[in-house]
Amino acid sequence: MQSHGYTLKEVLRFTVPLVLMTLSSNLMFSVDRMVLARYSIDSMNAACLAGNFVSIATFIAVAIAQMAAVFVGQYNGFGEYKKTGWAVWQMIYFSLLSFLFFVPCGLATEYIDIFPNLYKDERICYQRILMLFSGLPAISGALSSFFVGRGRSFIVIAVVLIANVINLCLDVALVFGVNDLIPPLGTKGAAIATVVGELVRASILFSLFLNKNNRANYATFDCKFRKKLFWDCIRTGLPISLTKSLGLLAWFLLLLMFTSVSKDFATIESVLVSLWVIFTFFSEGATRAISALTANLIGRNNLEAIGKLLILFLKLNVIVSFVFAIPLLVCQDMFFTFLDKANGNITRLYHDFSFVFRSLWIIIFVDNMFYSVCGVLAAGGDTKFPMYVEQGTTWLLIVLPTAAMYFAGTLQTMRTTYVLIPIASCINVAIIYFRYKRMKWFHRLV
Repeated sequence: MQSHGYTLKEVLRFTVPLVLMTLSSNLMFSVDRMVLARYSIDSMNAACLAGNFVSIATFIAVAIAQMAAVFVGQYNGFGEYKKTGWAVWQMIYFSLLSFLFFVPCGLATEYIDIFPNLYKDERICYQRILMLFSGLPAISGALSSFFVGRGRSFIVIAVVLIANVINLCLDVALVFGVNDLIPPLGTKGAAIATVVGELVRASILFSLFLNKNNRANYATFDCKFRKKLFWDCIRTGLPISLTKSLGLLAWFLLLLMFTSVSKDFATIESVLVSLWVIFTFFSEGATRAISALTANLIGRNNLEAIGKLLILFLKLNVIVSFVFAIPLLVCQDMFFTFLDKANGNITRLYHDFSFVFRSLWIIIFVDNMFYSVCGVLAAGGDTKFPMYVEQGTTWLLIVLPTAAMYFAGTLQTMRTTYVLIPIASCINVAIIYFRYKRMKWFHRLV
């Protein structure tokens, strides 16, 4: 008889905190743009353009660092608790090394300027500050993996909420200014607030990682550099990180093309990307959850329970998608009201906004299924194949056709692109499910 799997209650107890943690993390990146949208539509567009560019490199480091959760989960599943901190330390070292890349890039921001002249001054300032400190999210990702891999996501949620509150308060104070004490700093203030929030998050997580209880029970002070484990973490996480980064590069190029064509297109895409970042909280959180849970089941050699776990996550996706339909399909007017108050005067864009919102809902629903299956495959070390699938469809079916219209001078609407994206997402799901059924992903990593 197979060993015990997970009940719905156990899955929710593990997943809900992790999803909330991801939501809190995503809000930290989006709150800048929401505050800036009330300050100035142009400032929001500048932050979106610069933020998307920086995230291409940042997400590589973050995704690799977060892969420590798989190793923590498998060690935890085997009962080798004294080893659960090993992978975390390796990814802390990796994150620190990433500053050797980010700092020079931040200092050379003016020379890495491939953007149109729109929003140049605000954009470069925002980009420089974020790039200089882009190693901080990777450190937080590595440290959070220690808690996530052991099913203690609620600790990370509390820390992220504290960081978010600090970020939001600083955003309002620094963007708009405080009487005669602090002048309005616009995008510069938003960038400073984000960095301070990230620093607070990493500092609290590190202090909890090294507290007396964790040092005694999990040997978290064992900070020895382990070359094989270091490279194992990178090899396991690199395909997923490249997938995220290449995907971000694709969306950045779309944003760049739309921005070059029209300021209205830039506004629509900036709003859409900001919403997309927020609404991906379920797919990102659920993917990490199903990956960590599957890693524990692989440690118990329980294949039957893995199949049931995947079905359960797919059902949860249906429920969450109905919730997402409220703001994206039913109550779209609240977005227009919010933006109009920022003297954006976007009433003329109503029909285009409405169309891309409907497209976004379909994309999120289908992508949630895709990433749930990817989470199962990642737990067994199969991370390259999903990268090939997603990037192949993204570039061949979305970016290249849009680029062809752009260079031909026929990119007069965003609707064609936002018809192609859901089609590519559906193809991804069909291919990745076939891969799952073939069972080539079922491997122990430790």
